[in-house]
Amino acid sequence: MHKQARIIAICHPKGGVGKTTTTMVLAAALAERGYGVLVADCDAQASASAWANAAPELKPFPAAVVNLSAYAGKVHREIQKQLDKYDFVVVDCPPGLDSLSPQSAILVADLVIVPLPPSPADLWAARGVKLLIERGLGLNPSLKAVILANRVVRTSLSNAIMRELNEFGIPLMSSRLSNRTAYQEAVISGVSVSALGRDAQVAIGEVNAFADEVLALIGECK
Repeated sequence: MHKQARIIAICHPKGGVGKTTTTMVLAAALAERGYGVLVADCDAQASASAWANAAPELKPFPAAVVNLSAYAGKVHREIQKQLDKYDFVVVDCPPGLDSLSPQSAILVADLVIVPLPPSPADLWAARGVKLLIERGLGLNPSLKAVILANRVVRTSLSNAIMRELNEFGIPLMSSRLSNRTAYQEAVISGVSVSALGRDAQVAIGEVNAFADEVLALIGECK
C-alpha cells in the first residue's frame, strides 16, 4: 500500500540564499533514487519551474514541477491533493515574512529546511523563519526543522558564522552545499547535478550526502 507523500518545505525569509537550488538538487537526488517526487513551486518568480523547463526535450528534469504560487495561504490544501500520487513533495517557498505560502506549507510539512549562507545578513534574516517554525509547531507538533549551510566558502568570517549556527536554536545539518559553479551549470542546463558527470563530482558528493541526511531525518531509506 502506497504511503502518503512526505512534505519538505524549503524556507528562508530572505531572497538569494539558495532556496530554489536547495529544492531542486534535493528533489532530483530523491527522484534519481527511485522515489516519486513533486516540486511545489510557490515563488512568483517561478525559478524552479524555469529550471525544469530548461531541461532537454528528450531528458526531462527527474522530478515533476507544478507552479502553486497563486495559492498563497491555501498552498497546503493544494499540496494535500497530491499526497497519494508521490513519495515526496518538496516545497520551494517564496521569500518575505509576510508571505502566506511558507506559513501554509509549514502547517503540513514533515520537515522544514532553512538554507543559510554563512553571512551576517542571512543569519539575522533567518530569525524570522525561526519564529514561523515555532508558531507552526503549535499546529503541527510533529514538524522537524534543520538548517542547511549553503554556498559555503572557506573564510574566517564564514567559519565564525558556522560556529554561531550551532547556537541558533535549530539543528545544523552535518551536510552542506558549497559555493560551486556546478550548481549554476545545472540550473542553466535544466538538469540534476548528477547529470553533469565527472566535472561535478564534488558537488554530486555534497548533494548525495544532503539527500542521505534528509532521508535519515524523516526515517526513510531506499
